[in-house]
Amino acid sequence: MPTDLLEKQQLPRSAVHHRPIAPDATHTQVKTPRTSRGRHHHEPHTTGGPPSALSVHTSKTRDTWLIHLVFGMLITMMLLWLGQFLWNWGQQTLDDLHYGRPRTTNVDRFVGHETGHIPTHFTALNLNGQVYIVEIPGGQADHSHILVGPRLYGPGSDLAVVSLSFIGDTHHPDLVVSIENIQVRFRNTGTTFVPAS
Repeated sequence: MPTDLLEKQQLPRSAVHHRPIAPDATHTQVKTPRTSRGRHHHEPHTTGGPPSALSVHTSKTRDTWLIHLVFGMLITMMLLWLGQFLWNWGQQTLDDLHYGRPRTTNVDRFVGHETGHIPTHFTALNLNGQVYIVEIPGGQADHSHILVGPRLYGPGSDLAVVSLSFIGDTHHPDLVVSIENIQVRFRNTGTTFVPAS
């Protein structure tokens, strides 16, 4: 065969790829993608490409922080509600032990209505929201009488504690009935108590 015909049948040199027989560690080339193939073209209506690892981590951290905050607020609200419930229950239990049901307060005091050396006994009673004060003069139980105090309204009014105090003259003090934020004064006439005007 003539040489010219062989040369025409051979492939051009630009089409032949060179493959080394053994890998050469000293002449290894790093393949990098061409810039036209490596870039992603974004749609005009989008703000950016795929999220980077940093932005995904920041987003997860922000979401986790928000979940912890909401969870902490819910736990705080539940603890406050539970604390208030326990406080009210404890206070009511102490009042039950000390004042009973219906709420009753007992006081002994010299108020000038006695005969002898026995003080007058007072029993303040909250009976279903109506306050009564029973006075039993010392040495004269047959002269006992009942003072009608204020009428209480609202939830739990039947569990309000009535307290008694005495003010004014040492020998004939006036009686003050206190229930929560209410105070009623009874004037001492020397033989009995009457509502102060």
